[in-house]
Amino acid sequence: MRAVLLLILISSLFPSAGIAANPLHPGRSAAAIIEKVNQNILKIKDASMDITLDYTLFIFGCSGLNRMKGKGYYKSPDKIKATLNHVTYFAKGNKIRKIDAEGKRFYLRLLHSLDFTPGFHAGLIPYNFFLTVIKDDPDEISIEGIPKPGILKNVEKVVFYIDPKEYLLRKLDLTLVNKNLSGTININYQKIQGLWVPVSFYGRTAIEIRDNALVGIGIKLKGENFKINNGLSDKLFDPGF
Repeated sequence: MRAVLLLILISSLFPSAGIAANPLHPGRSAAAIIEKVNQNILKIKDASMDITLDYTLFIFGCSGLNRMKGKGYYKSPDKIKATLNHVTYFAKGNKIRKIDAEGKRFYLRLLHSLDFTPGFHAGLIPYNFFLTVIKDDPDEISIEGIPKPGILKNVEKVVFYIDPKEYLLRKLDLTLVNKNLSGTININYQKIQGLWVPVSFYGRTAIEIRDNALVGIGIKLKGENFKINNGLSDKLFDPGF
């Protein structure tokens, strides 16, 4: 479950293929808008940071706050490494490896999740969703995403909210199959070395646990002490198996 949390949360910060233009806005498609978001994200070639992940499961009430702390690394387009509470995860696209605190090695597989084949960047959105612009004005851009077959079986749709001034993905609203649950993720940015960098996000969504049960989860991921575009080596992201 921690691998699911880690990859889905981090990848959501780095938001070609089934894109539908909105007939109400014939001059601009979802593809054109997301390409502007891409231009910001793709300027981040690599990054390292201290990370704190807080999450709370809502099972028959509240399970209490769980906290994981450690280091995170990203290299465009498709590499992530994170060490949280002495457990290290390596991801390259959909390939995930885990080394626990005792040095034991594991192969992990995400079920019913996003397809990370394109990598951890903005191209992830059109690769996984059929997109339609539902609002495009100077105050707000919103794009509806319907999951493609085999993607996010517990999600009916996602609405992506984009800042039309800076072209940053600011918020996601999720409509879940279980109508008793809902999801919203808010993303915060900070300008570092002249680049807009996603430094934290928070909200509430749901995850699938044993026996296909869907439970609510409150999440907050915060990064600090960012180092951007320092030329991280590929070797850093090699788990060795």
